[in-house]
Amino acid sequence: MSAVKEMKTVTASSQVHPLDSLSADEIVLVGQITRQAKPQMNIVFNTITLQEPAKDKMMSFLGWTTDGPRVTEIEREALVVALERPSMKVYEGVVSLTTEKLKSWTFVPDVQPILTMDDMFEVEELVLKDEKVQAECRELGITDMSQVFNDPWAIARHVNYPGRGKRLMQALMYMRTCEEDNQYAHPLDFVPIVDIGLMKVIGIERIKPRNSKFVRPTIPMEKHNFLPEFIGEENMRKDVKPIIIQQPQGVSFTVKGQEIDWQKWNMRISMNYREGLVIHNVSYQDGAEKRPLFYRLSLSEMVVPYADPHTPHYRKHAFDVGEYGLGLCTNGLTLGCDCLGSIYYFDATFNDHKGQAYNIPNAVCLHEEDHGILFKHTDYRNGRAHTVRGRRLVISQIVTVANYDYGLYYYFYQDGTFEYEVKATGELNTHVLAEDESPEGYGVTVAPQINAQYHQHFFTMRIDPMIDGPNNTVGQVDCHRVPYPTGHPKNTFGNGFYSETTMFRDTHQAQAIPSYDTSRVWKIFNENRVHPYTKAPVAWKVTSMHQAPLMAQDDSVVGQRAGFAKKTVWVTPYDEKQMFAGGFYCNQSDGSDGVEAWVKEKKDVSNTDVVLWFTFGITHLPRVEDFPVMPVEYCGFKMQPCNFFIANPGLDIPPTNKKVNQSVLAKSTPEASDKQGCCSTKL
Repeated sequence: MSAVKEMKTVTASSQVHPLDSLSADEIVLVGQITRQAKPQMNIVFNTITLQEPAKDKMMSFLGWTTDGPRVTEIEREALVVALERPSMKVYEGVVSLTTEKLKSWTFVPDVQPILTMDDMFEVEELVLKDEKVQAECRELGITDMSQVFNDPWAIARHVNYPGRGKRLMQALMYMRTCEEDNQYAHPLDFVPIVDIGLMKVIGIERIKPRNSKFVRPTIPMEKHNFLPEFIGEENMRKDVKPIIIQQPQGVSFTVKGQEIDWQKWNMRISMNYREGLVIHNVSYQDGAEKRPLFYRLSLSEMVVPYADPHTPHYRKHAFDVGEYGLGLCTNGLTLGCDCLGSIYYFDATFNDHKGQAYNIPNAVCLHEEDHGILFKHTDYRNGRAHTVRGRRLVISQIVTVANYDYGLYYYFYQDGTFEYEVKATGELNTHVLAEDESPEGYGVTVAPQINAQYHQHFFTMRIDPMIDGPNNTVGQVDCHRVPYPTGHPKNTFGNGFYSETTMFRDTHQAQAIPSYDTSRVWKIFNENRVHPYTKAPVAWKVTSMHQAPLMAQDDSVVGQRAGFAKKTVWVTPYDEKQMFAGGFYCNQSDGSDGVEAWVKEKKDVSNTDVVLWFTFGITHLPRVEDFPVMPVEYCGFKMQPCNFFIANPGLDIPPTNKKVNQSVLAKSTPEASDKQGCCSTKL
C-alpha cells in the first residue's frame, strides 16, 4: 500500500514494516514463485495477501513483551489461495518473500474461496450471452441485451446444489433504458444460477407473483434517477452556500510509511483484500508512559439477511467481508467529495486471477475533523466560561458491494475515545411486483411495482486488545435497582441502584446480548494493573446504541451460517487461525467454522490473551424516502477509557477562540465582532 500526498506537511517512508501490506512488486513476485514451483498446474490466483507474522514474535518486535531476547527480524511471507482449472480444487500456499521460495502447498477440500472482481465481471458477461437468459428477456419484451444488467451474488446455500462441490453464483437481473439509468427501478423476475467452474448457466429460477392474477409481472418502466443530469441543473437548489474547511497551518498528524502519529495516539494501518482497512498496534501516550491498547482492530465479518421467506429470497444474505471482500470492493476516493479538508491518501494494491497487481488510488482517507464541544463549564457566579472544542482523527474507506455503499470510519478522539462507524448508503436491493401484487409484510412498495424488502445489517468487529499488556479479561456491567421497596430502611426514598460486574472466565460464560433493563455495557479489564483511586482493575468500556436481534430463526440457513449475529459479545482465547467471525472459507459455508462453533468447547478467557468479537447492527425497514438513492443510515460502537487514566486526558487541550477558527457572525456588526468569545482564556 503506497501513499499519495495531497499536502506537503507530511512525509512518507519507503521502509517495509512486517505489518505493511504487500506491494505491487511483491504480489507479482509471489505469483512468479508459485507458478515456477507448480509448473504443471493451471493456477487461478484467488488471493495473494500478506501472511501476518505470528503475534508472539510481533509483540516482541514491537517492544511490548520483554520476557526474552527482542525479535529484530521478521520473515516476510505471503498467503496464496489458488484454484486449479478445470477441477477448481482449492490450494493454500505460503511464499517466503525473504527467501523467495514456496514454503508450503496444501490441498483444501470442500471449500470455496472468496468471490473476486474477476469472478463478478466474468459472470456478468456470461449471463448476458446465455441463450436461456436471452429467451427470458425476449418473453419480457426485451430484444436489446445491451439494456440488461445483472448483479452477481454469492449463492449462500442452494437446496438443489447442496455442499461446496460446485463453485456457484446467482445473478439478480435488471434493465436500463439508457446508459446511466438506475437499473434498480427496472428489476426483472428471474434469477440465473451460474457454475463458475463450468462457466455455464445451469439453471434459471422465476420469481412467481403471489396473490396475483398475473403469471409474470411486467417490467416497471418509469424512471427513478438521482444523477444530476437527470435531475436537471435548473431544478437544483440555489440557496446552498459553500462551507470551506481549512487548516492554514497544516495538519496535526504525521505519517511515516503506514505508521500514524496524532497527538497522543500512535498506530499502524494496513489494507487487505478481505477486511479492507485494519488498524494495528494502537497506543496512547499517558505522560511519560506509552500505554498499549489494541493489537489489532478490524471489521471481521458482516451479513445482510433479507426478510422474505420465499424462494429465492431466503438465499439473500450477503456476507460482504467473507464472500466479496471489503478491500476488493474499495472505492478510489475523490478529493473534496468523500473527505473534506487537508487530506492524506493511501493507495491499495491487490491481485487479479493471473497473479498480476492492480492499484486502487486513494483507497484510504486520513484527515482531522472538528467534533464540537469536548467539554465546557460556565461559572454562573462570575460568568467565566471555559470551552474546549474537540477534534477527531478519521481513517476511512468506502466500499461498493453491488447496490449498497458503506462508508467505514475509524475515529480517534483527544479524550482517548475510539469509535467505529458505518455509514450505509447507495441503492436499495429491489424486487419486481406484478401490478396487483403487494409485498405481503416483507417489504415496502417504494414506487409502483418496486418492492424494497425488509432486511438487517450486522457487523462483527474483531477486537484484539492489549489493555496495558497482553493479558486481559472481558466483563459485563449491569445496573440493578436496590432490592428493597420504597420505605425500606435500606431504600427509604426508593431511588437506590447499584452496578454489578461479572468477569467472563470461560467461553461459555462470555456470550452476551444487550439488556435494556440493566443498562448493560461491557469492559475490557487488565486485572494485573489496579487504578490508584478506584482500587479496581483499569479498563476500557465498550458500548453501542445500534444493536438488534437476528430476526431469522436460529436454524434457518442464515442462522446456521451467521451464528456470530446471534450475540453481541463473544470472547475467545487468541488463535491466529480464527480471524473471521464467519470462518475463513465463508463462501457457500454451512456455519461449522465460525465464532459460534469455536465457543462450543469451554475454554479459559480469564486474564489471558483474548479476542473480543463485538456485533452491532440495524433492522432496515426501507422507506419511500430511501429510493432511488438512500440517505446515510448510521450505526457503530465505541470504546472509552474507564478508570484507566488519572483524570480527563483532554485537560491539556488549549481552548479555542474566534481568532483561531475565524468564526464570524452571520450578520455581523463591528461592536459584536470586538467582543470576546465564551472560550476565552486568561493564559
